[in-house]
Formats: sequence, structure tokens, C-alpha cells
Amino acid sequence: MTDSPTDTATRIRWGWFAACILLGSAGILLGMLVAPPEDRSGYLAGVLGGVGTTLLLVGVVLLLERRIIDSAVKVVRDAAEEARIRSDRVMREQVHDLEERITDLWATTETGEDVARKQQQTSRMAHEFTERVVNEYTGEPEPYGPDPDPGDARR
Repeated sequence: MTDSPTDTATRIRWGWFAACILLGSAGILLGMLVAPPEDRSGYLAGVLGGVGTTLLLVGVVLLLERRIIDSAVKVVRDAAEEARIRSDRVMREQVHDLEERITDLWATTETGEDVARKQQQTSRMAHEFTERVVNEYTGEPEPYGPDPDPGDARR
């Protein structure tokens, strides 16, 4: 392993670049030698037109590709951020609702029986909340019925 971070910048392979220029130039010169002397000016004009067209198309494609990719990345990044914010807001609302329901439940506690019963209800409410949140996150359907009695020995 290296201590330096990996280089994510695009590297130009200069060997391939130089080889393409040399081979392309050699092909143009070879075509010039093979062309009859009276057609050499037409050949040269055709080659220059082809080179110009190629450069134009490659330049446009490279510039547009970069902009398209940058735009797509921005759209995806913004959508993910909006989804995260929306998810956080929904989670906060659900937690706040659970807190209010538990606070309302415990507001009228008077006897030891009330405490035991309300502890069971609080446990059941927390369990249902957790199940609902996990099921929403994983995409699983809601359970078929309420949670069995927490004091049930069969669990």
C-alpha cells in the first residue's frame, strides 16, 4: 500500500498520442506518394478536409461529453441530497410523534399497576415504531398483526 492517495486525474498516454500522430502522418504521406501527380492537390485537399472534420467532431464530442457528465453528476448529487433531507425530515417527524404519544401515555400515571401496564404499552409502541421504520427502509411489507404480548414466554 502507498501512503499517498490515488491519482484520480486523467493521464495522457503520450506514447499512444505520439504513435497516432506518426502513423497518421505516415499514412497521409504514403497516400500522397501513391496518388498520381495530377491528383495530388485534390488528395491533399481531401486529407485536410478529413482532418478538419475529425478535429471538429472530436472537439465537440469531448466538450459536450464533459458537460453532459458534469450535469448528470450534479443532477444525481442534488437528487440524493434532497432524498436524504426528505428522509431525515420524515424520520424526525415520526420520532417526534412517538415521543408525544409516549409523553401523553405517561402523563396520567397514578398506580403501580398503571406503571406496569404503561411500560408494556411503551415497549409495544417502541417495537412497532422500530418495525415500521425498518420495514420502510428495507421495503418489506407491514407485519400481519400486532406484536405478541411482551410478557409471553413463548418468544
